[in-house]
Amino acid sequence: MSEGRGGSLQVRHFYQKAKIPLELRLVLGRIGFSKIIKTSALVKDSLPVQLWGKSEIQKLERISSSQRKNYIQEELRSMPCLILTDGLPYPRSVKQYAKERRIALFITELTKSKGKAQLRKIFSTYAIPQHVLSGGLLTIFGQGILILGDSGVGKSESALELISRGHLFVSDDIVQIQKDAGGKLVGSAAPLSRNFMEIRGLGIINIQKIFGDKSICPKTEVDLIIMLKRWKEGKEYDRLGLKFPESRQILGVDVPKISIPVAPGRNIATLIEVACKVFMLKQKGYHAAREITKKLDRALAIR
Repeated sequence: MSEGRGGSLQVRHFYQKAKIPLELRLVLGRIGFSKIIKTSALVKDSLPVQLWGKSEIQKLERISSSQRKNYIQEELRSMPCLILTDGLPYPRSVKQYAKERRIALFITELTKSKGKAQLRKIFSTYAIPQHVLSGGLLTIFGQGILILGDSGVGKSESALELISRGHLFVSDDIVQIQKDAGGKLVGSAAPLSRNFMEIRGLGIINIQKIFGDKSICPKTEVDLIIMLKRWKEGKEYDRLGLKFPESRQILGVDVPKISIPVAPGRNIATLIEVACKVFMLKQKGYHAAREITKKLDRALAIR
């Protein structure tokens, strides 16, 4: 595999990028250069390579040989390479383990803190996988609700009414979605549009200035998608709601989706609130349509 943004890179590519800023020196030649450094699941303050300093070496010197072996195996088991800071020499046991497991070893004269700072700069160029959608994102009844639909269907106007009812605003128009370390989808606003919303006839408004700090949520997990669709005359819609929500895949995760037909006179904000409540009840096992179907079946059975 070759170097790739938001995915992975080989140790050889990492060495090419890091050898000057980290002042790296090779210990075992090019052993381990074909190993892969995974960058697709990076989270804040995490590093996909191992960095040791004086404290780790001193610990190795204090413990017994058997404990030392276990410590090295545990620390380096899934690491593609190891960097030793402060120009410290590698213990023989570390070099032997690295050679056997084809783990690249490097030395730098930098301190551990300076080494970490340089590594963060290098790996900051490898972005967490991100999906960008045109829609709105709010927190409604504690659930992260992604509101999608055709242009002009009323997404922003509905979101504005929901905010006025006390629900929390995350993003309007552009929603950035990333997968966190636990595999959950987290949505936020683009930096330039954070706190802003565009309303036809009013232009761009600042939600934080109008409704206050308590109306804003910087990010939220994406629990449900609500798709607003224009009402089409003659089209048949599910009137009982016997079907569970559809789903839409984002970054490999299936997100439940409820479609709401929008027609003149329908209060979209209220429908969205009710859809959220219905979804939450279904998660708890309650299904109103099934309940009324059971009652109807019992009534017919009596006859």
